[in-house]
Amino acid sequence: MAIQSILPQVAPGSVGVQRAAEISGGESDFERRLQAAVSSVSDQQNVADVRLSRLASGEEADIHTTMIAMQEADISLRLMVATRDKVVEAYQTVMNIAV
Repeated sequence: MAIQSILPQVAPGSVGVQRAAEISGGESDFERRLQAAVSSVSDQQNVADVRLSRLASGEEADIHTTMIAMQEADISLRLMVATRDKVVEAYQTVMNIAV
């Protein structure tokens, strides 16, 4: 699954990102960093998929490199999910603060 395909649905449609872009007169730093992070995770997933398919077809016999690529992709995806969970948790905490 390509993570890049869902990025246009998430970033441009969110009101906060659009508002920040309007204020700064362009793409916000947060948006650029988010796009870079998603792109990096997507690239690692794609590399792991390619290496795994090559190993399965017999083209590439280096199982160590394939396993390392798969573990890197897994760790980066887990980190992104954990970061997302923490951001959502922080947002919910801020929204529940009584003013």
